Amino acid sequence: MTTTTTRATPAAPRTRQLTAGEQRGARLAGWALLLMTLLSLPATALLDRAEELGARAVVATAFLVVAVLDVAVGWGLHLVLRRHALPTSVAALVSRAGYAVLLAGSALVLLVPGGEGVAGFHSDWALALVVLGVHLVIVAVALWRSRLPPGVVVVATGIAGAAYLVDDVLARSTDEAQGAVLVPFMLGELVLMGWLLWTARPSRLIRLA
Repeated sequence: MTTTTTRATPAAPRTRQLTAGEQRGARLAGWALLLMTLLSLPATALLDRAEELGARAVVATAFLVVAVLDVAVGWGLHLVLRRHALPTSVAALVSRAGYAVLLAGSALVLLVPGGEGVAGFHSDWALALVVLGVHLVIVAVALWRSRLPPGVVVVATGIAGAAYLVDDVLARSTDEAQGAVLVPFMLGELVLMGWLLWTARPSRLIRLA
C-alpha cells in the first residue's frame, strides 16, 4: 500500500496594505511635519531677538502657520490610524488640535501692543508643549495598537513625548537650561515624519509583526 505525504507549505507572511485614504493621510501628516519643521527652526531662532529687530509680527505669523500645519498633522494621523486604533486616534487628533490652539494663542501674544511679548510667548508655549508631549505619547500608543510601523517608530515617538513632559518638570523644579532635552524631540518627530512619508508611497505594504 502506498501513502501520499502532503508537505505543508509555509504560510505566506501577513501584510496590510494602506487604503488610498490612509496613504493620503500619511502624505498629509508627513509633509505637514516637514514644512512645520523647516518653518519653526528659523522662527524659534529669531524669537529671542524679535523685539530687538522689530520682527514680532513675522515670528507670530510663522508660528500661526505652524499651528495650522499642526492641525493638518493631527488630521493626517487620524486618517492613517482610525481604522486600526479608533479611540486612540481620536484622542491623538483632539490633543494635537489642542496644542495648535495653544500655540496660536501664544503667537497672538506677540501681536498685542504693550503686552508681555516674547516672555509671554515662552510662558504660554511651555504649557502648549506639555499638551504636545501628551499627544505624542498617545500617538505612540495608537501606532503600537495599529501594528503598522516598525517598533523603532513607536519607541522614538513615545520617547519624544516623554521628553517634553520631563523637560516641563525640570523647568519647574530646577534653574537648569532646557535646551539639552530638545534633541530627542526632533529625533522622535523626524523618525515619525520619515515613516509617514515612506509609507505614503504608492502600493506600499505594511508588514505585520
